[in-house]
Order: sequence, then structure tokens, then C-alpha cells
Amino acid sequence: MAEQESAESICPKMQVMLAVSHSIKGYPKPSVSSRNALDWIITKLLRPCCKKEYKILILHVQIPDEDGYEDMDSMYTTVNDIRSHHKTEKQKGLALLEYFVKRCNEAEVDCEAWLSKGDPKLVICKEAKERQPDLLVLGSRGLGTLQRIFVGGSSSYCAKNAPCPVVIIRRDPSETPSDPLDD
Repeated sequence: MAEQESAESICPKMQVMLAVSHSIKGYPKPSVSSRNALDWIITKLLRPCCKKEYKILILHVQIPDEDGYEDMDSMYTTVNDIRSHHKTEKQKGLALLEYFVKRCNEAEVDCEAWLSKGDPKLVICKEAKERQPDLLVLGSRGLGTLQRIFVGGSSSYCAKNAPCPVVIIRRDPSETPSDPLDD
């Protein structure tokens, strides 16, 4: 055990941060772009002989509703309603992360996963600054220019502002769901 700790302090694991999102249909279904990003890490970045040299840091950023009460009328909300809502949202986020942790475990790759709240592009860059990964991997939904203006492209923002190298995994056009709610 002491030898392993000593080896890791001399040659620490390469940390790859993966920001994930849920599909538009909701939790706990992961988005196509997030699944593709993890697949790319596992199949293209990690060599089978060296999986133990990597650690995947999995972040899911939950976006709070404007008034914080997505499914309730805030005028008639009680303290217990708020607590219940926050607990439910956290459980949904954890269920999404469970999918990615399970995939990492199946691939025999060390991982760590956590939730955060806020504007995804800002939180991803903040977390990357704090955690100092060697690489940040993001999936891209392939938004058009007009959509990016209104929705905002987290991957574009992170590529310009993250404190580490960023790899953006573009979705193959053939993988674009016929129903946009499947993304």
C-alpha cells in the first residue's frame, strides 16, 4: 500500500475531467453528447495497458430555475416544499452520475463524480481551475450559430476560458436524434 502511494506521488494519475449533462427528456437519461464523450475517453484516450494511470473526474452541473422552484408556484411554496424539491433535484443528478460511474467501473477506470449548481460553462471552468485536471473533455450537441447565440455553447466557452487543454467531442450528424427531446 505504501509503495502504491509512493508511486502515485512520484507519477500521479492523469486526471481527465468530463462534464456531463442529461438529455432534454430529463433525468436520469444521459445526453448523447455526454455518452459520446465518455466513450471517446474510454476507447480513444485510455490504452488498455495503462487504465490504472488515469482518473476520470465526472462533473454534472444542475441549472437552477430562475426562481428556484421549477415545478411549483413560488408564491405558494412552503419551506418543506423547498427542502423536498432540493432533495429530489439532488437525487436526479446523482442518478445521472451513477450511469457514468458505472461505465467507468465496467471499463476498470478510477473515477470521482460530483454535482454542482449554476451556469454550466462558468461552473465547469471554475471546477477545472480548482481541480486542475490535465485535460477537460466535453461533448458538443452541434448547435448552429443561431442556437448558440440564444442557448449558449458551453463547449465553445470552455475551450476559450478553461485553464487546461480542452477536447470537444463532436457528435456525428448521423447520431442526431430525429426527436430533439432524445438528446
